[in-house]
Amino acid sequence: MLFRSKVGRDVDVAQAAEAAQLCALNALANAKAALGSLDKVVRVVMVHGFVNGVDGFSDSPKVLNGASEFLLRVFGDAGKHARAAVSVNGLPLGVSVEVQLVLEVRD
Repeated sequence: MLFRSKVGRDVDVAQAAEAAQLCALNALANAKAALGSLDKVVRVVMVHGFVNGVDGFSDSPKVLNGASEFLLRVFGDAGKHARAAVSVNGLPLGVSVEVQLVLEVRD
């Protein structure tokens, strides 16, 4: 956890986008551990992103671009996805960003 604190106070949007990318990378590492290979991923269906922002923070979509652009680089067209980018008042352990992926996989 490299980025802990509120986005818009101690963490800027660029740093938070980097945190979102790292979250997506960690999610893919977990998927690989569970599946044995990322070759089983058919597509990225949905990305849910939560940004620990200061009151009134409205740049959550810019933050989540870090994860979305990373997934497009990894999977190409199969990385295109629906997305929710939500600013919240707090996240576990004070992290700046949390990202969840929904992946379609084959057996």
